[in-house]
Amino acid sequence: MNAPARNTTGTADPRVRFEHLWSTLRIILIGAVFVLGTTLLLLFPELNQVAIYDLREGDIAPEDIRAPHDIAFVSVIETEARREQAAASVQDVYDPPDPRIGREQVRLAGQIMDFIADVREDPYADPELKQSYLNEISALSLSPETTIALLQMSDNQFELIRREVISLLQETMSERVREGNLAEVRSRLELKVSPELQESLIPTAVSIASDLIVPNSVLNAAATEQARREAIQAVEPVERTYREGEIVVRAGERLTETEIEALQALGLTTRRLTWRDIASAVLVSIVSVVLLAVYLGIYRRTWFGDSGWMLLIILLLLAFLTAGQIMIPGGGQAAYLFPAAAPVLALTALVGVEFASLMAIVLALLVGYLSGGSLELVTFAAVSSLMAAGSLRRTTRLNAYFLAGLAAAVGGAAVLLVFQLPGNPQPAEIAPLLLLAAINGLLSTGLALIILFVVGNVTGITTPLKLIDLLRPDHPLQRRLQQEALGTYQHTLSVANLAEAAAEAIGADSLLTRVGTLYHDIGKIRNPGFFVENRTEGAPDPHDGLSPLASARIIRAHVTDGLDLARRYRLPPRVVEFIAEHHGTMPVMYFLHKAQEEAQKSGHEIDERAFYYDGPAPRSRETAILMLADGCESATRANRPTTGEEIEEIVARIIQQRLDYKQLDDSNLTLTDIKKIQESITRTLKGMYHPRVRYPTDKQPDELEAGDKRALPPGATSDVAVPGEVSPTVAAEQLKKSAEMAEEASDFEEIDIVPTSEKGD
Repeated sequence: MNAPARNTTGTADPRVRFEHLWSTLRIILIGAVFVLGTTLLLLFPELNQVAIYDLREGDIAPEDIRAPHDIAFVSVIETEARREQAAASVQDVYDPPDPRIGREQVRLAGQIMDFIADVREDPYADPELKQSYLNEISALSLSPETTIALLQMSDNQFELIRREVISLLQETMSERVREGNLAEVRSRLELKVSPELQESLIPTAVSIASDLIVPNSVLNAAATEQARREAIQAVEPVERTYREGEIVVRAGERLTETEIEALQALGLTTRRLTWRDIASAVLVSIVSVVLLAVYLGIYRRTWFGDSGWMLLIILLLLAFLTAGQIMIPGGGQAAYLFPAAAPVLALTALVGVEFASLMAIVLALLVGYLSGGSLELVTFAAVSSLMAAGSLRRTTRLNAYFLAGLAAAVGGAAVLLVFQLPGNPQPAEIAPLLLLAAINGLLSTGLALIILFVVGNVTGITTPLKLIDLLRPDHPLQRRLQQEALGTYQHTLSVANLAEAAAEAIGADSLLTRVGTLYHDIGKIRNPGFFVENRTEGAPDPHDGLSPLASARIIRAHVTDGLDLARRYRLPPRVVEFIAEHHGTMPVMYFLHKAQEEAQKSGHEIDERAFYYDGPAPRSRETAILMLADGCESATRANRPTTGEEIEEIVARIIQQRLDYKQLDDSNLTLTDIKKIQESITRTLKGMYHPRVRYPTDKQPDELEAGDKRALPPGATSDVAVPGEVSPTVAAEQLKKSAEMAEEASDFEEIDIVPTSEKGD
């Protein structure tokens, strides 16, 4: 049976269209406010300071400018200048001469001289051809005079040149020959010529040897860079001091870069805010909000309609951005105390590690802007935050937060070591930084717990600490369930076990799922006798004297009754969602089917919409899990399966029915998630309803009283009463109360209710 046509999308309803438009405008407005607030905070130093002297480098000082107070600061400009000077003074570092290059050149020289000898002795070549042969030697650049001399000299003279060339190469290539001194080395060759060589032969020998001398020592870039780093690190920061009243700049002087730096340190001037500064701040703000909006639009769409969550995100970012504006600029050690992991830890506990990790990236981006592009600080903030988020497993335990803080400290310390160790620092220089990382982790943990406490008590957002409190069996609503609707209480415990296991199977919030499940049926407290789990077997059915419509209204009302109790007892909004969504927009199946049968017999039409819950359908994975677990547990309890295969069929039928009614479309569940949920529920139900030995006194299913057996439509659960622990006295009181309600049923008005799909559930 298909559900009647309903306006589920609201596209034809002007009110719905207006609400959709308003929701979109609200999102845009929130994004614009966030961008504006972030931009103003990023530019806060420039906007907050008043320039006493509107001066820039190159301007003329209008008067003597004196220091208004004592100050000592590290001059970045002078320190950098000295470091650049120290780096420039370091000579290039070259590798030792490579003997292989020398041997190769000597071998080449021998080959060349052999070739020249062959050309000299060629009887078939004329002098011009021989000259052309010699000019083709690529390793040599022989002049015409040298070529002619090589061809005309005697054999004895040629052998002298051969030996001299080899000797010159062997001696010279054993020295350090670099590209930079190659010309100088070649110019000194003539000084190394043997005195035994005839004066007329010297130019020829030198010319050949000179061409064959090549660099044998290359620049060692790594060693050179290391030497320069060591020279830079050896430069101590230049500290400048001024006493109160001391002249910083004299009247009529042209201001230098260092003097502008001193004036800025004294707070006497600021750099002018340019359009580039504004554009940069706006751009980083837009990138941050786009990252958050994309994630929320894909995975957390419901948040756009939740002002609480949006306000929390904005306030957290702006608060920590303000703290970062105080601690980070200047690049001092205070920057390493910025607790970027604190909001990440808090959000991990509140919404999960995925969104918290995205927040870590956004905060690291903002830290990078505040630090002037410091890769070390960006990496420090990102790694410590991600380590903290990834290590926070059990958000319900206090020690888990301290372990997460320890992980943040370890991650931060590792980053500091990565960036500092290449500089060969002393242990006394590293120890303070590691201490700062440890303090950062401890500070992040403390602030995260404070955030969770404040958020839970001020904003009404559901925190793990609040959920833990709701788990207490002595909570007033849980006590009322135990005392007034014991069967329902036992039912919720069973469903909670199913739902919690299913949530863990797909990585959903298992704590929230269990707590929401424990409170989803609190509306049954008002009229417990109308729900099958609260009646003893064989007790009169209060629905027998009612029309299907009146019964459906009573059953549906447990949702609105539950919402009313939730408001009275101030349950968190996330828990209230379980009450409103656990039946979605499903029909009260049993009574709808019964009304249709009566309508067929009488020939009257019925308004099927009166038998449907008002919804909404589940809008989160957790509430969807509850819907599936609730339906599967009720169906299994009612049908009393005796085999595992029967349980599998029941679970598959219930889940498919919810899919057919499009109850899971807005839940963010994937097909893989649904499969895992089905497997988890089936496995748990098999453990709960495993086959038991039937004793001779046990009733067989076909021996049940006729009044306990009902024909149900496919997928619906029965109202067969399972033997419970409700005493006859309590049952009589509940039946009396139910009869009173029955008299009122015909007067019920259509109200915003969120009903159940089973007669007794």
